[in-house]
Amino acid sequence: MCGAEITVLCWNSTESDTGAGWVAVAEKVVRTRQVTLHRLRHRLKSADEFFDVLDHEQLDELEDLDFGPVTVADCSGLWVQGSFRTKAGESAEWCAAASRTLGYTVHFADTHSAGLLQLIVDEAAYAIAYGQGYRLLPGEAKDHRFGLEFAIRALDPTHVHKLMRRRPGARGRTEVTLMPNGSAIWAFDVADAYADLVGSASGKSQAIQLSRSRPTQATSVDGGVGLQIRLATDPVELVSDIRTIAGILSRERRPELEFIDRIRPIRDTELVDRLDDEIDQLLSGTPDEVSLRLSAVVPMDLAERIEDVRAFKVRLEKSNRTYDEITLDVLLNQAKVLREGPRLQAFRDGRVYAFKDEACTHPVGSSKAIQWLEATAALPEDRHFAMVDGRWYEIDADYRVRLRQRVHELLEVASDLKLRAWRAGETERDYNENSALDPDLGLVCLDRHGVKDEFHHKWGFEACDLLGPDNQLIHVKQATSSSPLSHLFSQACVAVQGLEGSVEARQRFRELVRQQGRGRELPGDFVPTKVVFGILLKKGEAVTSSTLFPFAQVALVQAARVLQSARVPIDIEVRGIERASAPQSDG
Repeated sequence: MCGAEITVLCWNSTESDTGAGWVAVAEKVVRTRQVTLHRLRHRLKSADEFFDVLDHEQLDELEDLDFGPVTVADCSGLWVQGSFRTKAGESAEWCAAASRTLGYTVHFADTHSAGLLQLIVDEAAYAIAYGQGYRLLPGEAKDHRFGLEFAIRALDPTHVHKLMRRRPGARGRTEVTLMPNGSAIWAFDVADAYADLVGSASGKSQAIQLSRSRPTQATSVDGGVGLQIRLATDPVELVSDIRTIAGILSRERRPELEFIDRIRPIRDTELVDRLDDEIDQLLSGTPDEVSLRLSAVVPMDLAERIEDVRAFKVRLEKSNRTYDEITLDVLLNQAKVLREGPRLQAFRDGRVYAFKDEACTHPVGSSKAIQWLEATAALPEDRHFAMVDGRWYEIDADYRVRLRQRVHELLEVASDLKLRAWRAGETERDYNENSALDPDLGLVCLDRHGVKDEFHHKWGFEACDLLGPDNQLIHVKQATSSSPLSHLFSQACVAVQGLEGSVEARQRFRELVRQQGRGRELPGDFVPTKVVFGILLKKGEAVTSSTLFPFAQVALVQAARVLQSARVPIDIEVRGIERASAPQSDG
């Protein structure tokens, strides 16, 4: 129950026929509230230290600022309150545009109240914002893994609602996948998720019992930088709920969600310094020179609000400039005016402010400038790193050992299937079409032919590029980086799930094979049983655990897991395609 209505007595001092006196007023008692709970990065010894954690620039913007120590149940803390208001006579950000369109003045003044409660519970520091209070807590003060770590342990993997993820090295690509009614985690196309840095995950949880939870009702959880969850408002119950959450963080991660936590922040300060030095040098380059290593990105905690942003202010050292978008050009131009050596530190110290309006009067949020820059780096020890949201990440070492072993096992699978060499100048389309012309290979070209079903009714899904002589689904890719291969592996998973789960898809696939294969017939009970990945690496070298790109290895292993857990387990074969040494005829 979220709230209940009770009757309270209030003193009425207005003059009336009955005079002043007590009157009965109905007031709602809110027993629970949907909040975002943050855990702070550093342990604080006393509540006096909370004030130093706050964003003091935002504090200066508050009118009627008031703050002071509080005790909630048995926990000490700090309460801050006030209001962010527009300047005298200034309208809400949308009024100027509406006034011009309508031809007469529209004026509303925005008032944004703000409250922030900070508490120390069992030596850990937490914060809950009310209204605009989130603006008082800077991103660098937050434990960016707190909400996600909770979600990995608490979410029901068969009832996930949302997954937000970023692919390091893919130029800031951030994807938010929504399943409003909830679905199993595999439905989120996580075949290549081991290569992703997951920013948030939400869904239902039966694993948590809070003070006001009903035993038979699942709890809604949204974990990212913070944890969005419904908590009790009663002080004793609230602290009890926070302790329950802390207890769940000590549990083992759910195996189905382990992929979320495979890319972890680096804590070795010497290694971080070494990586920072490498990126500091890159910041002196041009966009063309560094675009494969550096990208402009949106910070994780702003990703779902970025559509509201119309302008940005970038403050680096003494520079303070306004832009309508943040691009790699913008960041590099800012870096050029900085001294060599401390360039990256200037990004760590500087800030980017996001605003709803072009006049920069209505803030959406702010973050460290470094959070808008993504970088990748590799060391001679065959270790690969990505800087995301200002922090360096690496696939954990133990996993890399297991990963290589599994990749080696997949690459050892072989068959009698023949794939022709790739000629110089051939596109993927040329390669597939020319392969189907060779009668000795027994291949059917299905490249760019979609299979429509009840779920893919507009364009359909591509079941394969080539159909093999034994009805293998062959997916072909020429690749100079991980990203195309990750897409290839994901495409195979979508194809198998589509053909396995839809009678309509299998019927249309048989019709497509009949049309493109000059009358070739698939069995009436056809289901896919084998997938072949044909890969031409950049120099035509053999596909091995040494030559296959690291993030592509991650994606391959996860795709194998999905395919081999299909209703009919799928055999997987990875074939390197050779580059032709001289022109050949089609035979």
